[in-house]
Amino acid sequence: MTTRDNETPEQLFERVDRKLRTEGLESAVNGLIRVCQDEKSPPPAVATAGVALLRANGVLVDRSSGGKKSKDPSEMTGDELQAEIDRLKRAVREVAEPAYDAHDGASAFD
Repeated sequence: MTTRDNETPEQLFERVDRKLRTEGLESAVNGLIRVCQDEKSPPPAVATAGVALLRANGVLVDRSSGGKKSKDPSEMTGDELQAEIDRLKRAVREVAEPAYDAHDGASAFD
């Protein structure tokens, strides 16, 4: 993506943020749905995409919040924000680390 002539950094950020929240969001949701509907998708991918869709729809709540819907960040205290950041970092690590089959040590994606 290139900056437009005479576009300030703030204008660039606003334009890119708008695109992310429209086209990016729609593409992400469509991708998750495609994974769930594709009979050739590996079961772990279907499960992950399914959980993401359920969470996005508010069907699932975060167990770490005691079954409560999570607060909007603007309503959180500094400690709550840090706890949420730490939780998200753990979730990213879990997704980034490959899952291994306990029987042969092969990746679930092999």
